[in-house]
Amino acid sequence: MSDLDIKDYVFRKGAAKRIPVSGTFELTARCNLSCKMCYVNMSKDEQDKLGAELTAQEWIELGRQAVDAGMIYLLLTGGEPLLRPDFAQIYKSLIEMGLMITVNTNATLMTPQIIDLFRIHRPEKVNVTLYGMSDETYGGLCGYCAGFEKALRGIKMLKEAGVRVNLNTTFTRKNVGDLEKIVAFAKENQIPIRMTGFIFPPVRNQHPAEDVYLSPEEMGQRAAWFDRLTLTPERLAQRQEFIRKCLNDQSAELEAPECSISSCMAGRGAFWITWDGKMYPCGMLPQYEQNVRAKGFSPAWKDTCAAADTMLVCAECKVCKYQKICPSCAAVSMSLTGESNGLARELCRRTEAYAKAFLEEM
Repeated sequence: MSDLDIKDYVFRKGAAKRIPVSGTFELTARCNLSCKMCYVNMSKDEQDKLGAELTAQEWIELGRQAVDAGMIYLLLTGGEPLLRPDFAQIYKSLIEMGLMITVNTNATLMTPQIIDLFRIHRPEKVNVTLYGMSDETYGGLCGYCAGFEKALRGIKMLKEAGVRVNLNTTFTRKNVGDLEKIVAFAKENQIPIRMTGFIFPPVRNQHPAEDVYLSPEEMGQRAAWFDRLTLTPERLAQRQEFIRKCLNDQSAELEAPECSISSCMAGRGAFWITWDGKMYPCGMLPQYEQNVRAKGFSPAWKDTCAAADTMLVCAECKVCKYQKICPSCAAVSMSLTGESNGLARELCRRTEAYAKAFLEEM
């Protein structure tokens, strides 16, 4: 059984028994980049007006309570988590609890001290978001031209230390021209890479989103092109065959049933705690917040599970022939329609464009 199989097994068992096996600690909403599509990014002044970040001791105590409740996997994210001067204290204390920790970072703030920390106390992996392949792209999308070279330096430091690195990337009008260069960089350095299949609106950002988003059709086409660049010939053929079978699925002719309960991990085996102590089923569902700072972990988790049990999924999606290749979920529907069971037409357009582009001859 592979590591992925084991993780999937643990997640399914945890969700069935409402055990919070997977958690996310959003250590800060602050970031040294100002990405125009970010769902949460705030300046220090903006964050201070809304509240105070959880202290290191509060995060460590929440970690203990979550481990007691069953947490095994933990993601540390932001904002940019390395902005916190007490990151090392938080990280070391949590990983010594036996947790499998992943860190999300833009890698621009990587230091020898952080590398030493990761070398001694190895994370499961470090996810680095790479936004482009030039100073110009980083300047236009992230507001920080120097970010490109610093990100490459951070990735190199992690690789040289033997830390497992994964690359994440997101495509907008400001960086879509770098798609092939980003993929080439990942291949050249033998780093796994994934593309964000859906860019959430700025659900918790204090700034109105700029018009940097690709249209649903453009997003679907670029996602297909990304997969065709990154999949092996064998996986590519398997994916094409799978999509063809989906499109020939006769169940798509059935009448849509009543809306059913969402089956994702959010609020069943997974949770997200924000920088100021709010627990969500996932980071994109602030509508279901619980005050973990006031309640403590277990009561907040119990209430989060109850809230998640009210989340429905779109009836039409359940019988759609595209459902198995569509990144739809309760959070996506909520962000686009205001309801967890709303029909997100933009996502329909994106997925149809993806399937069409993926099946086109090379």
